[in-house]
Amino acid sequence: MKKHGKVSFKKRLALPASVLAAIIASEVFGTESPVVYVAQLPANENQDVAPSPEPVQQTSTETPGGSRKPEQSFESCYAERAQPRCADVFNINGYVNGGYFGNTLGADSNMINTNSDRGGALNGAFVSLSKGAATNGCGVDWGGGVDFMFGEDSRLFRVERGLDEGWFTGHNRAGAPTYGFAMPQAYGAIAVNNWTFTGGHFFSPFGYESGRADKRFFYSRGLAYDALPSTLTGGLLTYSGIENVSATVGLVNGINQGFDNSLGGSLFAGNFVLTPSDQVSFTYTVGAGDVMDNSVSQIYGCIHTWVVEVKPDDRWTFATVGVYEDVQPVGAVGFTEAIIGQHIYYKASDCWKVGTRAEWGRFKATGLDSTNDFGITLGANWSPAGSENLSIRPEIRYDSCNAMKFANDWSKKSQFCLGVDAVAKF
Repeated sequence: MKKHGKVSFKKRLALPASVLAAIIASEVFGTESPVVYVAQLPANENQDVAPSPEPVQQTSTETPGGSRKPEQSFESCYAERAQPRCADVFNINGYVNGGYFGNTLGADSNMINTNSDRGGALNGAFVSLSKGAATNGCGVDWGGGVDFMFGEDSRLFRVERGLDEGWFTGHNRAGAPTYGFAMPQAYGAIAVNNWTFTGGHFFSPFGYESGRADKRFFYSRGLAYDALPSTLTGGLLTYSGIENVSATVGLVNGINQGFDNSLGGSLFAGNFVLTPSDQVSFTYTVGAGDVMDNSVSQIYGCIHTWVVEVKPDDRWTFATVGVYEDVQPVGAVGFTEAIIGQHIYYKASDCWKVGTRAEWGRFKATGLDSTNDFGITLGANWSPAGSENLSIRPEIRYDSCNAMKFANDWSKKSQFCLGVDAVAKF
């Protein structure tokens, strides 16, 4: 779900008579200035933010158009407070992302990035069209959005069944399909006062890092991101009428299943966001129920994620992320997984940001020994001349496991990876 341009208000001299009269009327009769409220989207993936590399968070209060939520109150809903329809426009944004990511073992697959082998890749050409549902806490409005992309990262977002399931094309050197198309989001929304209903296909609200390359700090993705569903399909209902609090509940057809629910998945999804101040936020997201029926056995499970983010000033960002999953198929082998991660980012200047991500994970399949993974990534973001539309991201990453899982023959317990990419945003 960060990066936020600030609006400065300057004194105006010699105000026109009509403006001066409006100010006087406001003071005398207490008329409020119009404020636009844009309903929170499923995973805040469509927020139009500057390309600064502070991490994506699900607790962001920015809207797709970049404005902030107003503070909500319990005042009655009077007709004169009806929203001014400032959100009756569609926002188009996106990015082109490509780079090199390889490992020191000479392996064709590094098990970290979507890059199919040790070479360059077009990770994604991504475009998003969206409109927020705006009510100012009073009235009715509609919104929605659709995303479309091409590249190797399309494998992150294509569903397992239905919609863009078969939209792959292109081959790597081994002859396996790697490139392809995807439609990560296709949803509609309607807002009534402080309530917003979102239905369709949308990014998952679980976790901290974004799947979009222009909304996360590192080129590679962390252990937590790869363990969580990338998209959901169904309906979510959000209430945001209490200051600094929003809550979401909904029902989705399992995990990464598109609009085809022939396997019968039915999963409850809930999200709670608390932002007691501009410096601290807490997000808890839960999913529980029938992940899907794979025609052999029903797969039940639960997913929990916690995110605590602290921004003591404009330069530092600290985020602690927790993940717990318990998946137990009927008549088949289940598993549990736990991940804890720490993100630290520092903005040295308008041109340079540096960061680190450290994660530990434990995976335990029923009846088998557990595997423990550790990963640490160090990286930087360089925006030439302070550019808001271009970012170069070098990184070095170390991963280890107590089981053999790296190299082409799975004979190594650890590896180093080096990567660098460019993100051009529009």
